[in-house]
Amino acid sequence: MLEKYYQGLMDDPRDVRVDLHMHSNASDGTWSPEELVRHVKEAGIRIFALTDHNTVAYVSRTAALAKTQGLFFIPGVEIDSIHAGYTYHILGLGIDVENSSLQLLLKDQEEKMAMRDKKAIAYLTSRYPQVSAEDYDRYEDDRRRGGWKSLNYCIDKGLCTDYKEFFALFPEDSPLSEPPGFHPADEVIAIIKKAGGYAVLAHPGTGFYNPDYRAVLHDMLKMGIQGVECYHIENSEEVTRYTRAFCMEHGLLITGGSDCHGSFVAKRRLGNPDVRLSDLVL
Repeated sequence: MLEKYYQGLMDDPRDVRVDLHMHSNASDGTWSPEELVRHVKEAGIRIFALTDHNTVAYVSRTAALAKTQGLFFIPGVEIDSIHAGYTYHILGLGIDVENSSLQLLLKDQEEKMAMRDKKAIAYLTSRYPQVSAEDYDRYEDDRRRGGWKSLNYCIDKGLCTDYKEFFALFPEDSPLSEPPGFHPADEVIAIIKKAGGYAVLAHPGTGFYNPDYRAVLHDMLKMGIQGVECYHIENSEEVTRYTRAFCMEHGLLITGGSDCHGSFVAKRRLGNPDVRLSDLVL
């Protein structure tokens, strides 16, 4: 996968720091492409991917900046999907961002997320007098804050202070309790492949997936997944060990990344976990 990105990298590339999962303020991160590339370089990371949620808006810009800094960049995206009642995040690495099928999918995802936000605000209007649909429509979100429009609106209205408190505003029968009509995981995987990319299951140890991650891996394998993000802050040591063995057994890519969102999610910092090229199968 990586040959075209790091040809002539150095005498021994195995010790190169790699981070294949991070976000800019094109989605819910706080950094512009310029800031992101600067932080990547300062962290000593030589190979990285930008994987914004359901958008590739800053991929080309980041690629150009990475080239000027001698960094090896992989175009990517992180796409929400649905399988058996659970939401799953699928990374697309090495994608063609101009692919028409991918562009249509991401446009649909963006529209569904915007509609979900509007439903969430409508739910809050009957409970908080300072909230209204008209006021929300007029609200201009500052993408440098990270997060998303409805979250920042609620913070500014004094309803919450962070994303955890935001989700606590909505009980199980609220608009946020149901996935907003995301595409099935097998369809997302197929479209990533059609766009020339590699479909990778992100953070299999995260709390909002089916907790039986072993069953999830087998389901994803049947749907054509090509790799697993074995190294991630939300993966336990057990999850990392099992997913690595699973990937080796089935000939899948082994990837890793910080899932850094700039300052939006404080515990997710570039290069954490510390992943080296020798840890991965790419």
